[in-house]
Amino acid sequence: MKTKMILVTLAAMLCCTTLFTSCEKTLPDQPETPTTKDTTPVAAVMDYSFSVTDDLFNAFTLTMEYYDATGAVKSETMTSKTWTKSVKANQLPATLGARVMIKLKSGFDPAQMGVFNAKYTYNYEYYVVNKSNEKLGETVSRGVSGGTSMQYDKVPAYAERYLEKPIMKYLFNFAADGTATSGSWE
Repeated sequence: MKTKMILVTLAAMLCCTTLFTSCEKTLPDQPETPTTKDTTPVAAVMDYSFSVTDDLFNAFTLTMEYYDATGAVKSETMTSKTWTKSVKANQLPATLGARVMIKLKSGFDPAQMGVFNAKYTYNYEYYVVNKSNEKLGETVSRGVSGGTSMQYDKVPAYAERYLEKPIMKYLFNFAADGTATSGSWE
């Protein structure tokens, strides 16, 4: 009797497990909904970099002027031989760019012997982004080296030449559609 009860219990358990087992129902292939990338530009990003020689850094106060995220022109004095900044404009249209103004430091000795190297390198890159901050289109970049070498007694005249104008400048205007055109600081 005890054996029959165990067999009936096992049979009942077997029936219960088969009741709750289901067959896989195959649905026809459903097309995947393609995800479309947002291609609407909402902001422009520009990365700035400016580097100078020891001579230029030691003899001159170098002031970086650049457009910030709001479109306002900001100034920073270089505290090392390399200055970098990344700016994301808050909206389009926007203007982004930088320029470097120089002023000869007091106490400069033009009677020094040797060659004064007034050399610099500037780099920039820019691109536009959508509201998810994804890059749209190509990144545009450029790097340029410039400047000159001279005798120390010629440095005051070099400083005078750049008293009211920058030794380096670039500026870009970004339209609402994200296209960029060269602009002018003047």
